[in-house]
Amino acid sequence: MITEERLNRQAVLGLLVLAGVLAYMTFQWGGVAGTGRYQYLLVLGLLAMLLSLGHSQDEESTLPRRVLRWATVLLPAYVLLQVVPLPVAMLRVLSPERAEAMNALGPVGAKVSFASLSVLPAGTFQYFLLVCSYLVIFLLIQELTCRFRDRRWLVIWPILGIAALEAGLGLWQYFWETGEQPQWGTYANHNHYAGFLEMALPFGVMYPAAVLRRAHSRWQSAIAPALAASGMWALAVLVFAGIIFSLSRMGFLATLFSLFVMGALVLGTTQQGWVTGSRRRRWVGLGMFAALVLAGFILLPPERLMQRFGEFITTDGLKSDGRADLSAETIPLIRAYPVFGCGLGEYMIAFSKFKISGMLLTVDFVHNDYLQLLAELGLVGFAIGAALAFSVVRMGLYSAVNSSDPEARYFAVACVGALSAIAMHSLADYNLYIPANAMLLAWIAGATVGSRESTMHARERLGHPSVITAETPEAVTLH
Repeated sequence: MITEERLNRQAVLGLLVLAGVLAYMTFQWGGVAGTGRYQYLLVLGLLAMLLSLGHSQDEESTLPRRVLRWATVLLPAYVLLQVVPLPVAMLRVLSPERAEAMNALGPVGAKVSFASLSVLPAGTFQYFLLVCSYLVIFLLIQELTCRFRDRRWLVIWPILGIAALEAGLGLWQYFWETGEQPQWGTYANHNHYAGFLEMALPFGVMYPAAVLRRAHSRWQSAIAPALAASGMWALAVLVFAGIIFSLSRMGFLATLFSLFVMGALVLGTTQQGWVTGSRRRRWVGLGMFAALVLAGFILLPPERLMQRFGEFITTDGLKSDGRADLSAETIPLIRAYPVFGCGLGEYMIAFSKFKISGMLLTVDFVHNDYLQLLAELGLVGFAIGAALAFSVVRMGLYSAVNSSDPEARYFAVACVGALSAIAMHSLADYNLYIPANAMLLAWIAGATVGSRESTMHARERLGHPSVITAETPEAVTLH
């Protein structure tokens, strides 16, 4: 039997390796440069083997069976299916548009008997490797969060550290660097830079609350926890400032939305320890917090960011920046490949046939993750991903609202806040196609599930089996 001390050492080592992988991808232009992808895949594979060797066969698996099935089997298997050559006769049934494209090669002497669902299988296979890496991170962080148990906040320290470095660098570039080419940390795009920071910010906001609550419950001296909380809130202010001065409109809105969601979970439920009084008082508090968020939208943005918001408004009404046109032109692409999609990562090739506006411009992304995933994965693949996302959010919401463990509540509120931020930002950008941001999302999703599972197992050890299991729907009750 492996001792708890050895398990902790392995868990800490695993966390450090994962932190190195995330930092490497983040500092490589968010991972879009494509350098070192296969190296970090090898590192992730070796790390997964190391942690699996440290897992006793006698231990009950901490992975919920439903999430494990969606994450490790169906999603990567589906993407791989898009790469597998299929008979053209089968393509006529599964993807008529793809079969028609193959038949069009016949008159030029290039008759094809087998073809894949993806319009470019080599490109989709590269995305298949990326999906596998995200799922490995999701499962490893989930496992590490369970192993740390009461020290679950350890898994978010790498996130906050990297975000603080990125925010500090971005602010230095904004105020003091004099280069002609604008820069945002180590990112090439300010929206993706803000996307990374907005997912890290909720943990910097909620961790101090957990520190102060822990000190109060143990009757410790308030000086050290207060200093720790103040330092963490200062770091959160740094990250928030990085988001504001990134000049990303959707990044700023997604951050405010995330803060509102966290405030609603704290003020609108009866489980939070610092919330007392009647339901009316809680709703009044929630209304005041909403007004505070609205005031932040009006007062906090710098002049340049307000000018960017003003670019939408003209004398004729709202002005389109081209994204609405791309979204409208993507609908025919979705209709052409409705069930199995055109292949993950192959939007640019498939979209060229349906593109109307800006004919001389090449469009890689539709600036809407949901539309692009629907076009590339089809209804089947999109449903698989949506089911996985729904399972993660459901677990986070349940822990944030109904958990009796204060640490689990604060952690879950932060996780839900981070997930809500990227969910909103994805309506107007393609953060999920930036490897570093997708890795961070997988990291947070794994921490969400791991924290929920750790709490459930703790209740079972204490003789209070949880009524909610991973195989049954979890009801979320707002009071």
